[in-house]
Amino acid sequence: MNAIELLKDHHIGISDLRVQMLEILSKANTPISFESFPLEANKTTFYRNMELFEREGIVIRTEIERKGFYELASKARAYFVCEVCKEISNISMPEIKGKVKSVLIKGVCEKCDEEER
Repeated sequence: MNAIELLKDHHIGISDLRVQMLEILSKANTPISFESFPLEANKTTFYRNMELFEREGIVIRTEIERKGFYELASKARAYFVCEVCKEISNISMPEIKGKVKSVLIKGVCEKCDEEER
């Protein structure tokens, strides 16, 4: 993925921060939150850019316990989120007709389930 070309294709102004944000998302294996971005940006700037990317269809926002997690729309997958340890794991995408933005399944992972017994 070329972040600069992606921004140009969507008629979004190019800035170092926007390029960095997209490059970080392109390397992520699971959706990531503001706290996971290794950036020198304040929250307001971060969220304004993410809202812009979301409006343009570049990123998908998934909410987990009132916290936004982001991923590139082109890399959208299905995820399992453990309600105990909060770990996000990739799972196989189920067969669904139509245009799927994201699939999120919540539950208790095997490790946490065993610890509760």
